[in-house]
Amino acid sequence: MSKIILAIFVLLLHVLLFSSFLDIGTNLVLLSANLVTLFLGIYYYKTLSPIKFTLFLTGYLILFLFIFAFLNSPLLFSLFIILYASLFRLPVLLGYLIIFIFSTLVMTPYWVQFFLVMALFYTIIIGLYIKRQSLFLIITFSIGFVLLFIICIPILYIMMQNTPQSIITSIKDPKLIEAIKNSLLTSTISTIIVLIFGVPLAYAMARIEFPGKKIVESMIDLPILVPQTVAGIALLVIAGPKTPLGDFLSSTFNISIAGSYVGIIIAQVFVSSPFLIRSAISAFELIDTNLETVSRTLGASNLSTFFKISIPLALGGIFNGIILTWSRAISEVGSLMVIAYYPKTAPVYLYDQFIQYGLSETKPAAILLIITCLWIFIVLRWIRYYPIGRKFVRN
Repeated sequence: MSKIILAIFVLLLHVLLFSSFLDIGTNLVLLSANLVTLFLGIYYYKTLSPIKFTLFLTGYLILFLFIFAFLNSPLLFSLFIILYASLFRLPVLLGYLIIFIFSTLVMTPYWVQFFLVMALFYTIIIGLYIKRQSLFLIITFSIGFVLLFIICIPILYIMMQNTPQSIITSIKDPKLIEAIKNSLLTSTISTIIVLIFGVPLAYAMARIEFPGKKIVESMIDLPILVPQTVAGIALLVIAGPKTPLGDFLSSTFNISIAGSYVGIIIAQVFVSSPFLIRSAISAFELIDTNLETVSRTLGASNLSTFFKISIPLALGGIFNGIILTWSRAISEVGSLMVIAYYPKTAPVYLYDQFIQYGLSETKPAAILLIITCLWIFIVLRWIRYYPIGRKFVRN
């Protein structure tokens, strides 16, 4: 009987407060939401502690003041208040709701991207809390996640800026498809070259000490330090047209560095090689050298030990280096614009489109390139870390 009296009281109060400036449909929706909240509130009053019930009322008041009074959105308030009241006793789900409300009301232009990233962060934090991880580690992860947030938001935002139809239209552009093929081909060849020469160098750097080793280590990292355009200019100065090396390659092998696939590959090898070499060095350093010593003691040659012991044990780190090297090579643009603007790779093509036609015409092609690279990256990571992939790449 008391619930019926309360419902009638809420109905009369609602009519007095809102009927004068809200239409009938909005009034009915808002009244229904308030009645649902009322009955759930009565249940919470009987089952929750006074502190938790006070929190429930405070949450209702905050939503009312912010959404209904400040933003003047009674329908949104009705939706959110029903969800809030229904999920109040489920703290984990209530957290997702709070992120969703904040995303839609405060981060309106970017609410989808913001919600996805923050929901991921919240899920991870909940998992760490359930596993009773150190509070210090949770705080450090939270601080570091700010950087991941900055990285992910632009990528997610651009991927949601165009319709599938516009992306399909961009697929029909033969110049774009040719540019993507050029990027995939040259970056793969560049990665293979770095793999062939970089892994032996990494093994030697991990196993021997020699005068000037620190200098050699600095030389490995040099391509990271040098700006991309400077790298292109340096390669063009040493092997471009009308240079001794360029003339020799052109007259002897009919190879031109400038404006050719060879130039693209050389530039990609130059900028991407440190990633594989550094990753391989770290992997070889983690191997117990006693295993290699035992192999050689049992009669295996250095070459056999290298391929049967060292490489398999370091394969996980080497494969990570391959992924990073390929990713760096396919994304190279600065040096290519100097040494080999043609044939165009995908990043150079996108830059050219942006200069000629502006941002709106470039977005579909950019999204297509992101999707292509992202799926290749996901497949490579899957091969690296998951059970079927472990048949090919050991940890």
